Amino acid sequence: MLLSQNIIIQDTIHKRKLLSKKKCTLWLSNIVKAETTLTIRIVSEAESQSLNNQYRKKNAPTNVLSFLINDNPLLGDIILCHAIIKKEALAQKKTIDDHYAHLVIHGYLHLIGFDHTKNDDALKMENKEIAVLKKLGIKNPYLSNIME
Repeated sequence: MLLSQNIIIQDTIHKRKLLSKKKCTLWLSNIVKAETTLTIRIVSEAESQSLNNQYRKKNAPTNVLSFLINDNPLLGDIILCHAIIKKEALAQKKTIDDHYAHLVIHGYLHLIGFDHTKNDDALKMENKEIAVLKKLGIKNPYLSNIME
């Protein structure tokens, strides 16, 4: 369980927030072990593309971006692009809620040092995601995955 956490949800797309602090806390409960402050921001494709281009030099929107601000205590931002996530969930035949759970967990793992640029690191990260999602009753997201 979380020792101490503060999750701020910023939804720039929906009038009624799609994600709740309660859901995000549940999804992260098996991996957050210390004081954590997160901003989880749901954005448009245009904002996602702008951030992805500015920080990763990739001129396209993406499903999730993570920005570590400080690692002690952990402070970071997870940026989620709703349009991309919705398209992926439909294509992968999974619920949007399950896909959001996966990407919040994926984004958080980046904040704590996981990466997937090398095959060995990608396998470790995927296995961690699969294990955390399984505890939440969510199927392996990589069985029908179209993520990079």
